[in-house]
Amino acid sequence: MILLLHLIRHAESQNNVRPAYSRVEDPPLTAAGMLQARYLAERFMQLEFDRLICSPFLRALQTARAIHDQLGCPVDVWDNIFEVGGVFQGHGPEALEGGTGLTRREVHQQAVSNPALCTADCSVKDSGWWGRPRETRDEAWMRAAKVKKRLAEIAGDEPASVLVLVTHAAFTRNLLARLLDGTREKMRHAQLCNTGVTSLYFDDGIWRLKFLDDVSHLPVRLVTGFEV
Repeated sequence: MILLLHLIRHAESQNNVRPAYSRVEDPPLTAAGMLQARYLAERFMQLEFDRLICSPFLRALQTARAIHDQLGCPVDVWDNIFEVGGVFQGHGPEALEGGTGLTRREVHQQAVSNPALCTADCSVKDSGWWGRPRETRDEAWMRAAKVKKRLAEIAGDEPASVLVLVTHAAFTRNLLARLLDGTREKMRHAQLCNTGVTSLYFDDGIWRLKFLDDVSHLPVRLVTGFEV
């Protein structure tokens, strides 16, 4: 039973280049981010995979869409691989008010060319996928444990699968710590660039890291997000 997992940080978003005080709750990609996503898609044209999964945030959907547009593959939207904090308004630790997030229709429109090719978790509703206060760091840490369990269940149901997950930097650090049986601190300083690919495999009930944050598909001028 072997499961290969590629974790990808989304391409550069507008919040990645804005000062904290001007960030918005669900930004799109920048022009550079769109280019990064295209280079990423070209990389995955050379690799076989079984499922493309992404977060319901716009920046993740737009990143996954580049792969979909190249390959025509379906996209699964998971409601539990979003960035730490979820959808919230404002900045700083006192910004606790949550937003709604994209609606189910908007998620489908952003993810795929044909809505029939997109499957979203049931919590992605017509009214939006969030609609609650900002997530705490402890809640995000517990969520990573649930995603670890979800991945292990896929390994049991779909042996020899290759999964591609388009997610976010802070959540990826939490998930890596969970998968590798570490603490939050173990991965806190891991470098994760925009569209960087981190690969692991699951064999005999154990996750093993193959490589971390590979950006060999990008020209040097497009490597962004390397600050921790």
